[in-house]
Amino acid sequence: MPVIMTARYQVRPQSVQICKQAIEQLVEHIRKNEPRTKFYIALQENLNPTRFLHTLIFESEAAMALHRNSKAAEQFVKQLYPETLEPIEFTEYQITGCNLDLL
Repeated sequence: MPVIMTARYQVRPQSVQICKQAIEQLVEHIRKNEPRTKFYIALQENLNPTRFLHTLIFESEAAMALHRNSKAAEQFVKQLYPETLEPIEFTEYQITGCNLDLL
């Protein structure tokens, strides 16, 4: 069963570039090393560019654990967490409708 979640956060205005670089590095790692991470998108708000939303879809709990325990995720956390205004808000979801071949 896939694991679907979002991560929502806001960074300090002076930290936006640091955040975007950290996202680029993480996404590149996922693209090359995590085939069981089925979908990963990081979005930046247009009206408030200090706010970000990531949507993640993992093949399984094991795939999510592999991602969470990767060196790239560890590096992302070290770079990003000190720049956030509040703790990152993680939310898990279940599929109620989908046009992607996830199952």
